[in-house]
Amino acid sequence: MNDENASPANEARLNQNGPLGLRGRIQYAATVGAPPAEYTRVALCRCGASGNKPFCDGSHAKTGFADHGRCVRPPEPSTHAAEGELVLVPIANGPLRIDGWFELATADGQRYVCGDKTWLCRCGASGNKPFCDGTHKKIGFTA
Repeated sequence: MNDENASPANEARLNQNGPLGLRGRIQYAATVGAPPAEYTRVALCRCGASGNKPFCDGSHAKTGFADHGRCVRPPEPSTHAAEGELVLVPIANGPLRIDGWFELATADGQRYVCGDKTWLCRCGASGNKPFCDGTHKKIGFTA
């Protein structure tokens, strides 16, 4: 884990036309059997063009990715605490699954609690951003 202390609450922030910033105790294993990397903050690609999926590499600026950073269909209300460990699980050629509870803040300040398992769009084409709606299958997304 890096030297920065993890936030006691797991927080995600949607950035208009850019990545989703995630803070907390985060584990990520790129391949089966690989030891997980540990983070306290990551920027997750939402445009589908990053060369370092699921992490943002700035490609959204080059591709002209446009998204207002709000929830088209917000998650169901929850009173669950947005704490504990978060595990990032990239699904081959599909969404990024986040195991664990986190609070999602939209670009316009709305707040929602998400979890226990949340599937985020990685292809950039979902009609329900930031969540996956299966569009990756229709467009042939690979990652």
